Amino acid sequence: MKTRWLLLALIGFLLPALLQAQDNDKGYVYGTFRGTRVVNGHSVHTLHGGEMEFLISHRFGALSGGPYEFFGLDQSSIRLGLEYGLRDWINIGLG
Repeated sequence: MKTRWLLLALIGFLLPALLQAQDNDKGYVYGTFRGTRVVNGHSVHTLHGGEMEFLISHRFGALSGGPYEFFGLDQSSIRLGLEYGLRDWINIGLG
């Protein structure tokens, strides 16, 4: 019972200090992602005008195939892609 009261008093004492310590400045976020891809999909980032990016993507099979399928390496596929930023808001790509 004492620990409950102690915990309640501690939370009541520390909560206002925690709320005062929060920074209320609102800033803009730049560079949400570092590239145009997130894992296997596209991100919201686009290339700037005049930038070119060469992409190499690997996808492997199931590891559970064992040595017969060389632990997923037998079913691997590779994609080579080239993307170019026409403007800051539009890209074209080939792959």
